[in-house]
Amino acid sequence: MLDGLGRWWRRRGGTWWWAIAVIVVPVALVTAAAITLLLLFVGGGTPSDRIELIKTGLTVGAGTGGVVALVLTGRRQRTTEHDAAERRLTDLYLKAIEQLGSDKAAVRHGGCYALERVAQDNPGHRQTVVNVLCAYLRTPYTEPAPARGGVRRPLVTRRGLRPPAALPAGDARQEREVRLTVQRVLTDHLNPGKNPKHPEPTFWPDIALDLTGATLVEFDFIGCRVGAADFTGATFAGRAWFDYAHFAEGAGFEGATFTSEAKFAGAVFGGSAWFEDTTFAGEARFHGARFEGSAVFWRSRFAGPAAFDLAEFAEKPDFGTATFAEPATFDG
Repeated sequence: MLDGLGRWWRRRGGTWWWAIAVIVVPVALVTAAAITLLLLFVGGGTPSDRIELIKTGLTVGAGTGGVVALVLTGRRQRTTEHDAAERRLTDLYLKAIEQLGSDKAAVRHGGCYALERVAQDNPGHRQTVVNVLCAYLRTPYTEPAPARGGVRRPLVTRRGLRPPAALPAGDARQEREVRLTVQRVLTDHLNPGKNPKHPEPTFWPDIALDLTGATLVEFDFIGCRVGAADFTGATFAGRAWFDYAHFAEGAGFEGATFTSEAKFAGAVFGGSAWFEDTTFAGEARFHGARFEGSAVFWRSRFAGPAAFDLAEFAEKPDFGTATFAEPATFDG
């Protein structure tokens, strides 16, 4: 046991001198105090009586040493169990990352769900897992061609048209499903449920999102709550729903492209909301949205209807040089 305690102390940068100071000295003091008190208050007329009192004091000291040894052994066991749990968690995390990088769609699905389990069971690792999933969505991707014929239109970016990726149609459709799974894992755990004051156990609070340059497919962010969110340069392929979303520290959509309708009805921007150089190819609805910080739509392009009815602006919004192909409404 002493050898084990020595290893335990050395792993924590301690020495046997430290062990003596923590274990031996207190036990010796307790033993000496017990013998002294017994001799003073109990006394003993004969030498044999005093010897018995000294034995009793030594027994008290030995018992104290045993208790200290048990405490240290318990701490060592907890530390060992903690280290083993951390190793298992690290192994699971690395395996999930490896799966997410597989060339097989089914394996990538498995890696996504494995990371979800890691984050759900270990709150301290949630932001790290979210960062990994966001990084996956930031990888280059182009929507596959429609399954039933028709001519496919390349996605529009800030710098013009982007040609389709050289992926077989089947692989592209499988990758689309993987990305939809990654998006669902994120949005499912960023939605607190019907009562944000008493969120669901699956809710991951205080998460920051970095989806700069990501391609997001039929993005459903309804009712989600995050800290800060960065969608700079992102492409929203298909509809994008941000109704009743809450961005506690604001959100950035500079240079983002919405290829279809974009809905922000009832959304709350706790910080600044940046929509500079943003392209809205379809309808843009900000009905009842609340902007608690700056709202910047400078050089934004609205190709479809734009509605800001009942929107609340804490500061004067900046629509300088924004262009509207159809009339915009600001009723209320």
